Amino acid sequence: MTEWIKAQYDRVILIAAAFFLLVSLILIAWNAIQFRNRLLTQEAGRGKSALPPPVAVELNHAAKQLENPAQWRASTRSGLFVPEKHFIGADGMPATLENTQVHAPVPNEWFEQYHLPIEDADVLDQDPDKDGFTNLDEWQGNTDPTNKDSHPDYVTKLHLVSATEEPFRYIFSSRIKDKFGINTIDQTEPTQFLKVGDVIQGTDFKIVKFTEKRERNRYGMREDVSELLLEHAENDVQVTLVKGKVATSPQSVATFVYTWGGRREFEVRKDQEFPLKPNEDIKYKLVEVQPSRAVIVNTEDPGAPIEIGFAAP
Repeated sequence: MTEWIKAQYDRVILIAAAFFLLVSLILIAWNAIQFRNRLLTQEAGRGKSALPPPVAVELNHAAKQLENPAQWRASTRSGLFVPEKHFIGADGMPATLENTQVHAPVPNEWFEQYHLPIEDADVLDQDPDKDGFTNLDEWQGNTDPTNKDSHPDYVTKLHLVSATEEPFRYIFSSRIKDKFGINTIDQTEPTQFLKVGDVIQGTDFKIVKFTEKRERNRYGMREDVSELLLEHAENDVQVTLVKGKVATSPQSVATFVYTWGGRREFEVRKDQEFPLKPNEDIKYKLVEVQPSRAVIVNTEDPGAPIEIGFAAP
């Protein structure tokens, strides 16, 4: 047998190689068939459920989280992910809402309450609700700067420009029954003794009414403060003379500036009435003029005097 193999060596090698090749072909074909079957199974399964691979699911979930990031909520001005607002203070040094009042005298909390841009340099002069009043006006009036129906009184936009106070030249100095002694304030003319209905010489004013009054002075004594009401014969301007006191002349004039809806200056004579926009049906009357202030009243509420001073510099 051994001799035969040696003699047929070439033929044996050829037969072995052919056998090995045949087996290899069979195995390759078998693996190809198995691979094809697995591929068909996966395609069929994918058509039914259409489930993405696990990695794709995780990527989709991460993308959605990026689109809607979690919000850090805190009750304070700063927190772990909420940076503090920083400003340059009046002294030129860095400042924050915690340690600096950004727009004095208005507190920082007021701007935050109404969501106003505290970082704007002109925020006090802004008018977000367009009612004609600035944020500073609204804070001073304790009103809502974001609601046009909530605003200070229009009179708050009225200020003095100048005031010229003139004394009335005559004084009610004495009374004897139904006669009244009238003197010039400088005592340069003789006393006039007049009754109700008489005209004061040197003027166009007539005595139209006498009112007897007494009030306690600072010493507790009852003082005669009776009044004479005078009326001009031509223009019906009235002057009240209080016994022993110098009255303000109707020639006294106050110059006002009104800054609602623009800037308007106008003069008002004592006892003259005037309106203010936008409520021009309401009339105000100038009842007193002094060098440092004027006093007006709403003619619908004459018992509540309103002092008008100069605008803050």
